Amino acid sequence: MKSFFKSVILWATVLCVLPAAAAGGIREDKPQSVPAAQSLILPEDNKLRLLCTSTGKITEMNIEDYAVFAVLGEVPFIPDAEALKAQVCAARTYAVRRILSGETENGAHISDDGSKYQTVLTEADAMAVYGVDYDKALAAVKAAANATEGEIIMYDGAPAAAVFHVSSPGATESAENVWGKAYPYLASVSSDCTETRREFTKAEITARISSEYPEAAEYDGIEILSATETGTVLSVSLCGVSVSGSRLAELLSLDSAAFEVSEKEGMVTFTVKGSGHLVGMSICGADELSRKGMGYRDILDHYYPGTYIEKMQ
Repeated sequence: MKSFFKSVILWATVLCVLPAAAAGGIREDKPQSVPAAQSLILPEDNKLRLLCTSTGKITEMNIEDYAVFAVLGEVPFIPDAEALKAQVCAARTYAVRRILSGETENGAHISDDGSKYQTVLTEADAMAVYGVDYDKALAAVKAAANATEGEIIMYDGAPAAAVFHVSSPGATESAENVWGKAYPYLASVSSDCTETRREFTKAEITARISSEYPEAAEYDGIEILSATETGTVLSVSLCGVSVSGSRLAELLSLDSAAFEVSEKEGMVTFTVKGSGHLVGMSICGADELSRKGMGYRDILDHYYPGTYIEKMQ
């Protein structure tokens, strides 16, 4: 587990200096819509159109190439083989959902704006992220893509919203708790558990809250108003204002909204479990299941119960 956190730190440090496209995949946002009972017959060119927001240029990518370079941007380490196959299927499914959704941005299916879309690394970005391990990483992800070529995660006749996150607090969160909309296959299931700690002075917390809420008072304790059974904080009260757990996590740069708070000798400590929005497949959890001998289809069935695999026509 120590090697995992070391990999995450190195990966995140490199991504900080890369374009938004390099950082978007790992924090997959609220699922975007796609028509129900949608056939997997795609346009003849089978291409995903990617908009570069800085230049306005649109690049076309084959879905399989997108899946490979999206996964290289999504994982902070190279998971076990079956976990990689599951991750590739999730990335490929996202691309297909975007193509079938009919939603476009200036004629493109997605842009390199990582705040909106699960995007994709360029080859140069991927080489910068992985350095001397680039060839090894590329070969591993390509092998996973070749082994699952064309396979999509489906639910009720349509590509599923196969969202994912880095790690869980012992169980994944339901989409309904996090985004206010229920998806039958995005319910809470057992998963891995990782834990980090962040310490702040009371003045630091006051400054961060005040940056968003000018009316905020000085920090004088925090009250968790509501939380899910999994431990995700939904709302808190501090500095005289009430905020959502996810917004507080963003303001304090916490790994997730599943946290507990303690105070000692003037310091406020946040014990944070999991990393990401906690919905859908856990990258670390999938890796753990793979190393225990579970195949990628069973991994996907665990994290997206009720879904099935279908191959693109």
